[in-house]
Amino acid sequence: MSQTTYCVNCGKEISITARFCRFCGSPIRRGQDETTTPPVARSVERVHTPSPEPIRSVHEDVIEKIPSAVVDSLYARKRKKQINNEMKSLLKDVDELGKKLEIGLIDDAQSTSQTAKLQEKINSLQKEKDTLKPELLEIETLREAEKKWLARLEKIEDKNRAGDVSRAVYDSLKDEYSSELATTQRKKATEERKVRRWLVDLQKETRVLETKVESLKVRSEIEGQTLSEANQKIMDLSNQRVRKATAAEVLIEILETL
Repeated sequence: MSQTTYCVNCGKEISITARFCRFCGSPIRRGQDETTTPPVARSVERVHTPSPEPIRSVHEDVIEKIPSAVVDSLYARKRKKQINNEMKSLLKDVDELGKKLEIGLIDDAQSTSQTAKLQEKINSLQKEKDTLKPELLEIETLREAEKKWLARLEKIEDKNRAGDVSRAVYDSLKDEYSSELATTQRKKATEERKVRRWLVDLQKETRVLETKVESLKVRSEIEGQTLSEANQKIMDLSNQRVRKATAAEVLIEILETL
């Protein structure tokens, strides 16, 4: 059986287990996992924020600007993982140099020189890692709180079935936990709608930045400018695009865990 399917909204190929399209953010509905041929993609300008909640806000499909601090935090989360992987790879290279030195493939001078270069890269990555300050989103905190109240409800039900608790205590604790769970779930639903609107904003901004970068490159060619004249602005816009695209990826990953 195929392990991939196609998003009915944008037509891109995605994992069959995904709850959201990693390209456009649209939720994957039941029955779509049988789609083995790419459908005709809908217009990419459509707002990709359908919500499965029974209660919908009249402003739910309005794009909501994501705070820059949240973008930085989401990017930092992904970048920190990348740095950890890069550092592991570099440390492995250092170990390999030690083995080569032991069997005589390189001499002391070569080992010292190459190790110093690798250590310099490791130190640079560590400095960058120390500047990254990823924080949990409110929806993630609420998700953990929801799990906590569900677990407590399950435990009080177990005690009731086992006859280990009086009816009065059971009713009291069940009412308390149920009330806390309902409040948490309402807040979580509100946060989820907000996060989806953030995702739309990030995807829109990413497309805008891609167009700006392309426009600068084409303009420099048409107007006879050297690429270096526009290179700094192109680099700045490209970096912004990467940060926003990365933040969007993290938001999709978060939504898939809800």
